[in-house]
Amino acid sequence: MYYDEYHNHKWAIVLQRARQLADAGAWHAFYYGEDLPDGDVFPGVKVSLAYWISVEHEMKLRMRILLKGANRAEWEFDPELTAKAAEYHARFVSDMKELNRRYRILPEADFDLVESNGWETPASWADEFRDLRLQSEAEIDSGALRSNLADRWIAECVRSVSNYNRYLIWGGVNAVHLVKTGGKQALVDAVDSVAEEFMWEVSREFFARVMPSAGFEDLGDLMELGLRGMYADNYMAKGSEVEEGEKTIRISTLKNCQLMGIYRKIEQWSGLPETTLGYGICQFCEVHGQATMLISIPPMYAPQYRRLQSLALDVNADSCKFELVTTPADDMERILLVQEKVFGEEA
Repeated sequence: MYYDEYHNHKWAIVLQRARQLADAGAWHAFYYGEDLPDGDVFPGVKVSLAYWISVEHEMKLRMRILLKGANRAEWEFDPELTAKAAEYHARFVSDMKELNRRYRILPEADFDLVESNGWETPASWADEFRDLRLQSEAEIDSGALRSNLADRWIAECVRSVSNYNRYLIWGGVNAVHLVKTGGKQALVDAVDSVAEEFMWEVSREFFARVMPSAGFEDLGDLMELGLRGMYADNYMAKGSEVEEGEKTIRISTLKNCQLMGIYRKIEQWSGLPETTLGYGICQFCEVHGQATMLISIPPMYAPQYRRLQSLALDVNADSCKFELVTTPADDMERILLVQEKVFGEEA
């Protein structure tokens, strides 16, 4: 395997479970998901695919906004960089093929067909996703799902996983080139210059564009997607919660990191020390989390969110940990800001 199975290939465990449930005719669990006895969650194909499609859009945005911060937008079309990104992505696809055979997710001919059709998100993805949902829900409600619909869900999940990692790898290659041509501080400066812009733009992409297009339109749907969708890629430990006076402090723990796993391999293949590229991951993750809390926490609480440790930046870290502190408050001003930044016409 080129990439780390634990960090980078949980998708295979998820789709193996999907295949098992489909073969058993357990259609409700196949589609809507189930809690697993070891504390893990199978999100179901509906949430998994919606999550991975969201991450496709996010990773494309991460790549392009890093280049904007570095004032190097032309690198997206640099033949040497795009060739290197394609080489590293081909290694990821090689891993996918091996795991697909191991877990019997798709017949090899079906996997090859997905690859030959191209990894990029189709322009018609939202209509196709809505149609697939409506057909599947109608059939599940009537008692069974046609096998070709189950295969379509799994095949589209495979496509989406490959494509979001393609953009993730592409961003990592650009980050390496930035460090090698300008030093590590150039990466830090590029990220810092666009972090706030990314914070709001990725929120608009998720909450105002991509997910409503896919039919996830109310806040409850979006929060389910945010919570359960992460299990498509992450092993998560149950977070702690403590009260300090009026404050509630919650710690969330991710035991693996898809982004770190990809960037760590790119660091190795590029001859860079571990954690060199970490800031290009973690600062964007932190501001993305901050924006999500600003959007999702009710206005009777004031949220504060920060990264405590990360696998990509801290050499001895065994997980990524984030802290959310909520304090009773009249925080309607925050809701109005979110409305303007994320859902307003000028956004």
